Amino acid sequence: MSGEESAPSTPAASSEPAPESGQQKAAAEGAQQSGNDNRTGDWTENPLGQDDWAFKDAYRRGQRNLSTDGPMAFLRESIIHEQHIGDRYEFSVGQGLALSSGSVREEVLEWVRARYVPVPGYDLMRSTLSDRSLIVLHGLPGTGRATTALRLLDESADGKVYRLDSRQSITALTDKHVEQGRGYVAELLDRSAAPPTEAQLDMVRDLLQKHSCTCVLIIETDRLRGDALGGYAIECPPPDGDALLRSHIGEEVREDDEEGVEDLLTAMAETPRLLAARGPAPRPSETVQMAKLLAEFGRREIDLAGLERQAALAVHDQVREWFAVLVVPGQVDDQLDALRLAAFRISLAVLNETSYDIVSHWGEKLANLFMEVVSTQTAPQRRSAFTGDQEYQLAASRAGIVDGELCIGHVRVPQDLVCFHDDRFPVVLLSYVWQKHHEVHNALITWLLELSKHPQSMIWVRAAQSAGLFCALDFHSAFDKMIQRGARAKGKRQHQRRLFAAVALDQAARDERVTEAVRDRLRYWRRSGREAEKWTAAAALGYDLGRRFLDTTLDELRVLGTPSEQRSVLAETDDRSLVWISAFSLANLFAFGEVLPLLDRLADWTLSKRQSLRELAWCTILHLIDMHGIDLDLLAHSVGRDERLMPRHRERWPLLLALQDAEPKLVQPIAYLLRWALRGRRADYVAKNLFGPWIRAGERDPECLDALVRFVPHLVERDNDARLLNHLITRLRLDWSDPLRDDAAELLQAAVSRSTARENAR
Repeated sequence: MSGEESAPSTPAASSEPAPESGQQKAAAEGAQQSGNDNRTGDWTENPLGQDDWAFKDAYRRGQRNLSTDGPMAFLRESIIHEQHIGDRYEFSVGQGLALSSGSVREEVLEWVRARYVPVPGYDLMRSTLSDRSLIVLHGLPGTGRATTALRLLDESADGKVYRLDSRQSITALTDKHVEQGRGYVAELLDRSAAPPTEAQLDMVRDLLQKHSCTCVLIIETDRLRGDALGGYAIECPPPDGDALLRSHIGEEVREDDEEGVEDLLTAMAETPRLLAARGPAPRPSETVQMAKLLAEFGRREIDLAGLERQAALAVHDQVREWFAVLVVPGQVDDQLDALRLAAFRISLAVLNETSYDIVSHWGEKLANLFMEVVSTQTAPQRRSAFTGDQEYQLAASRAGIVDGELCIGHVRVPQDLVCFHDDRFPVVLLSYVWQKHHEVHNALITWLLELSKHPQSMIWVRAAQSAGLFCALDFHSAFDKMIQRGARAKGKRQHQRRLFAAVALDQAARDERVTEAVRDRLRYWRRSGREAEKWTAAAALGYDLGRRFLDTTLDELRVLGTPSEQRSVLAETDDRSLVWISAFSLANLFAFGEVLPLLDRLADWTLSKRQSLRELAWCTILHLIDMHGIDLDLLAHSVGRDERLMPRHRERWPLLLALQDAEPKLVQPIAYLLRWALRGRRADYVAKNLFGPWIRAGERDPECLDALVRFVPHLVERDNDARLLNHLITRLRLDWSDPLRDDAAELLQAAVSRSTARENAR
């Protein structure tokens, strides 16, 4: 609008009165935004392009998976002490057997008799053992195979249960290795060796029956399929978790405990907080530990927070088991298989809740980097294209395929996703690898930096958050090797690489130990950094870190977003990029739920006498105009909630339209900012970007169109406003390639006409 026009009325976001006439004059002058019209497109381009929904989806998933707050705070300790819960025997549920030969102690058998919960198929196992004297139980480690084996043998051999040397071939058994009437158990540990054949097992059976003995062999599930081995093989699934927990709670309760404590503890185990502590798919050994923890809690030996911490340590124990095989010398094939599985698990921890193909592909790339680390000892071997075993990889990683969806552009597409059964695994696993296996740091860094250049947001954003986690654990090393590089990036994909650094810093700052270090670095960049570092600082302030220190953040972005105020008059530079990213971060903070503070601040800036500040407000408004309802879901995640704030059917609505329709108090503040933006030199551009996409959204959704029709009258304060809107509606109606439907156009023009009539009547 011209400098002589009066400013529109300014309905503050709060209950403050409208500005005085002097401020109105400033607003009128402020509406004359500077800049050539042919460059306006640069101001509103989303740095993420059509991938913005995928970015937000990845950001939410990553923050949920990499939290070190609450019960997971133990991950911040440099030394994690092994938990000790109750009495410990040589053997417990989920624990492997000793390698050497010897008898199983009576107290272990008594422990199993008192607590054992039959697994599905137990009767079949018992009858097969009775008929054949030999069975092979196959299943995953930690699922209770050894417990079931001991229970079967205790029944069949009347308590005379012995271990066979697990390092000895089962085919080497002779009369001198077995004694009359005993039950024997052995775990076949060598995964690279072929499983025993049916003929070999027949020979062992004959030997056992000769001495009236029985034997249970334990083997990993991927070594056998279907009805192999002539019916000797039986799958051993884990027992029912709830039944197992009840059984162990009953045994853990002491005679001198309070009356009714068993029922109380059983009921407590079903509360949401303790269900979360147990995890969605606990191993039998973890269920046993939970029963002991509940009993200690019932006796007031630990508090609830301590119980949750100890339960979370069970996840750490599982991860430690997974990586323990990498530090034990073994055959080359075993080591390479272990490296590949370890790389797959790390890839899954970084990319949890993406497609299996993506996780597997990047896991194989990481495995190749790991093999280079050990290449002085073993030469990497080429693999067949068909050697990948999805079923085994997932089962051995306590993961699975679930129904889900991923964002492709602005559309949600159904997709099978791979994820850990327990969402505590990603942060525990990555923390453990970084803290305990320093020899693979360089390989991990190389791998994450390669991921940072990938065009898909679901990949590079998750890599950035993992880099941020490592930065929180080891600030100097991770910052110098990963984040600093991205913050200074120039050339190809420079914006993506800077955003990688920004997201990594946002993730690192979630750990209060390094929050101030991150904020100090961003302040330094704002004051003295290179242009690329200032850009990265502005981007980093647009996420959770900036929201937590909102007042300071708004001041920092005000300075970063007005670079012309700090350069000399004769300096020749293009500052649009800094203004653009600062405005984008301000819009992000709005989406994080800081709606009223941003509306108030933007209204103030529109009244500023400084052209640079009005320019920043204008650019921010354009970013807000371009946002959708899905963006507001950032708020739910920023405060640790999973519920959806915006109904699914409103995700594709314009964000400002959806907000004002849901919150009447926001109608006038939002309308004021849009009126202000519509009255400058670039009014036609703003109107086209505002009403073009907004009207198209209304065409797809009648409810959205109704909301737009109700909102339009708030944009009309004078005849010029009405003429501009009618002109745009007419242009859209006559568009050659995608004309606006007549019914939608008529509804909008009628709304404009009603507004004009109302204003004329005043």
